[in-house]
Amino acid sequence: MSATDTAIDTSELPSPLKTIILAIPFALLGSLIATAFLWAEEHLINLVWTDLPDALGMNEPAWWLVVLLPLIGAAMVMLAWRLPGKTSVGPLEGLHFDITPKIFGSVILAAAGTLVFGLVLGPEAPLLACGTAAGAFVLRRQPPTVIKFGMLMTALAAIAAIFGNPIAVMVLLAEFGALGIIPVAALMPGFVTLGVAYVAETGIGSWTGLGSSTLAIPGLPEFTSLSVTDLLVALAVGLVAALLTLVARKFGERVAVMARSKPYIVLIGVALLTSGLAIAVREITGDSIGLVLFSGQQGMPELLTQTSLGAVVVIIAAKMIAYGGALGAGYRGGPIFPAVFLGVGVAVAGALIIPAASVTGLIVAAVAAAVTAALRAPFTATVLALMLATSAGAGATASLAIFGAAIGFLLRVALDHWEAAHPPSATAAASVSA
Repeated sequence: MSATDTAIDTSELPSPLKTIILAIPFALLGSLIATAFLWAEEHLINLVWTDLPDALGMNEPAWWLVVLLPLIGAAMVMLAWRLPGKTSVGPLEGLHFDITPKIFGSVILAAAGTLVFGLVLGPEAPLLACGTAAGAFVLRRQPPTVIKFGMLMTALAAIAAIFGNPIAVMVLLAEFGALGIIPVAALMPGFVTLGVAYVAETGIGSWTGLGSSTLAIPGLPEFTSLSVTDLLVALAVGLVAALLTLVARKFGERVAVMARSKPYIVLIGVALLTSGLAIAVREITGDSIGLVLFSGQQGMPELLTQTSLGAVVVIIAAKMIAYGGALGAGYRGGPIFPAVFLGVGVAVAGALIIPAASVTGLIVAAVAAAVTAALRAPFTATVLALMLATSAGAGATASLAIFGAAIGFLLRVALDHWEAAHPPSATAAASVSA
């Protein structure tokens, strides 16, 4: 994400009190939009992957249906390419707060083709797009500075809904503010926006609110103290999780290069690759195709029940490849939740290899490392990882989350510096610009 996405001439904003008051209606708008989006996503996925197979007399989607549905998603992305904006920039570029109503149609159509039809990206980027487009539409007759302010506030409220509470987004807001991506003048209104959005989601008094999701993984063993084994294994799984996430990212970059010259072939190829991996995992492990398809949110509880190290390795490898393909092929979604899934998978594998280590502590370390490698936001990744283990004593795992995030950050920085020092050759650059 670049600083230009949210560049605001703060001298044109009203007083701090007025900006906070202005943020409140946009917080409510963002919450409403996020609730509608997540409801639609859940029901469409159930319709396509559960109700349709049931109507066809299937206990689970047949292989041909697993192949067909991602191809339909690819066709939707191709259609979105013909709309204004051509789906904007992809998930390899990070999170963006600059989607306007003019290009929103192409972005949301591509996101629907991605999320509903099983490609491996998360809902956080489409939620941001919904928020920014709504904010820009409401303020379309206002000065550009006020429009950008409203876009940012609405987007923050919208993305907070997927995390279940505002804490992770509060940290993300502060982290982006420190980096200059979000202007300092927007930080306090942004905090108020998140508070209002959380009240809207959870309710007040007799009103139960719009409803909120939760990231906490149920059933994790309680973690009350840190052992030497926990620490050493956590450092190892954090390293592996970050490396696998970066491998997925590098694969996505290679796919993106190929997609510049052969976009339709690459888009269809990744759809078929994802289907093939899902079918292969089902045949090899006997588990559901949901362990490979989708962002990974729904598959984490099933992943935690795995008792075979070989099965976990197969699942991780398939998810990593499908994730990397989706990152670069032209699909639209967020990079966070597939990275979370990879972190959980590596932690489960670590616990199977060394049973004396706590799977709860390993998950926190590995997820923090993986999300940092994907997003380069270590503070947000740390909080996000701790939220997953809330029910199991997140406080005791805080140090492991910090160490995991540090590992992910150092590896991502090293990769970025290496890429800056080794730019693509003239031939590769020509292929990218073709």
